[in-house]
Amino acid sequence: MDAYLLCAGFGTRMRPLTDETPKSLLPVDGQPLLDHMIDELRAAEGLDAIHLVANHRDVDAFRAWADRRRPTLDERGVALRVYDDGVRTPDEQLGAVGDLRFLLGKTGVPPDGALVTGGDSLYRFPLAPLLAAFDGTTAQVLALHEPDPERRRHSSVLRLDGDSVVGLTEDPDAAESTRICPSWYLLPATALAAVGPYLDDGGDPDTLGTFVDALAQTQRVEAVRLPARPHLRLHCNTPEDLERARARLAEQPRHLLDADAVRDCVPGRDG
Repeated sequence: MDAYLLCAGFGTRMRPLTDETPKSLLPVDGQPLLDHMIDELRAAEGLDAIHLVANHRDVDAFRAWADRRRPTLDERGVALRVYDDGVRTPDEQLGAVGDLRFLLGKTGVPPDGALVTGGDSLYRFPLAPLLAAFDGTTAQVLALHEPDPERRRHSSVLRLDGDSVVGLTEDPDAAESTRICPSWYLLPATALAAVGPYLDDGGDPDTLGTFVDALAQTQRVEAVRLPARPHLRLHCNTPEDLERARARLAEQPRHLLDADAVRDCVPGRDG
């Protein structure tokens, strides 16, 4: 399987920190934020390639970063490629779904599916067990417990029927669930192939959650319900978010769950 990293935003809410450094390359716990994701992916079996898309302004910084990271991935047989989407200003952005289509146009649809995620979140649990359990046939999304309604407003909120995702909403008052869906999706080839038609039919190019909401109306989407622990995901979208993430990792363990706890959350797992 492949991984698609959507890092083409301009980090406008993170300014002035992003005036010189892309948001995903800002340091957290001694290394660029994106390195935490790469370390997790490097630990996974069966990953063939990582494809990262950046805007034209930031692409050279990502290429320099990739040159530093590539040797550790080469030894695992994982290719790392960086693509320039050609966008020069925030007003021209393709959006997250638009950039996913851009990448799929470069790579083709991987037959065994792909991980699709951003570069501005740090997950406090191993990701490799989820990648290992993905069979490439059914879409899976993370379902993280968020008890604070105000914080839920900053993410897509899941509408659930057991482990099945009925839909997603940006309005927490419109969903009974307290489970949010961060931008971390395991998508089969059938879901990836739906990206182009979704956009051609006028789908929102900006928000992956809106695409997954539409996908759930035609394909099965499963929720991976992680334990109701706080701060399993540190989303770094503003300078305040970044400082909170740095403070938590200075005081707390990097992982709050172990691999066995993550495996137990995979939908359909026996026992």
